[in-house]
Amino acid sequence: MGWRLTTDVEEYAARVLPLLRTDPVGCTVALSVLGQLRAGLRFSDDPLVLCWLERDGEVVGAASASPPYPLVLDAVPATAAPALVDALRAAGAVVPGCNGEGAALDAFVAAWTARTGARAEVTMAQLLYVLGDLAVPDVAGAGRPAGPADLALCTRWWEDFAREAGVAAPGSQEHLVRNRMADDRLWLWEVDGTPVALAGRNRVEAGVARVGPVWTPPEHRRRGYGGAVTAAVTADALARGATGVVLFTDVANPTSNGVYRRLGFRPVGERRVVDFR
Repeated sequence: MGWRLTTDVEEYAARVLPLLRTDPVGCTVALSVLGQLRAGLRFSDDPLVLCWLERDGEVVGAASASPPYPLVLDAVPATAAPALVDALRAAGAVVPGCNGEGAALDAFVAAWTARTGARAEVTMAQLLYVLGDLAVPDVAGAGRPAGPADLALCTRWWEDFAREAGVAAPGSQEHLVRNRMADDRLWLWEVDGTPVALAGRNRVEAGVARVGPVWTPPEHRRRGYGGAVTAAVTADALARGATGVVLFTDVANPTSNGVYRRLGFRPVGERRVVDFR
């Protein structure tokens, strides 16, 4: 039947969740985007872009975007990427960029730029890590879930992280902080009662939790606090039933990559974020 588009989140979820859940590691971004949308989290008033590919009545591809963020290509077959471009353009969808890996990303970018004349620019390259055996570091202090009294601090730190990482969205990020605080998915590391680092995680999907963001203010860095709070939020996810934990790092940041490897995470893939200019 080809690519179909909708702005109805529940219709989209009903179609694509069985496909996305067959690969909860590779589709971690797509699953988290859908989870946020089902929880009512939006980042702009622009229309959602939700697409699925059907063949002989079976869903074999999916792509989604929650503006102003790029289109997520986690479950797009490379051979179907040009047809997705055609379907998006026919629907008048706004696509500021895309997020994915390998042949599917390359095929989508090639088709989009050829059809639109846009220039593609890689703005972020990331490594996807999967936890093996967690190695808890010996660092001064202790971790705890963030609570209502921490709302202002956590919101400021979340927004600081987003700016430094280049993923800032318009407006306050307080709604995201509240969402993760509500079920203890946002943790702080404290030393002598003073918070020094933050880490959060997404809700478990198909057994897998994804850690992020992780933020240590500049004045508290190089003391192991970021690794310690990452280990704490990871251990809590495992204690609550997660069977796997993943996270992303900046390919160009040797410090964070070294920290996560020492915690027991191992790289399993690389993905890129591409903007269309």
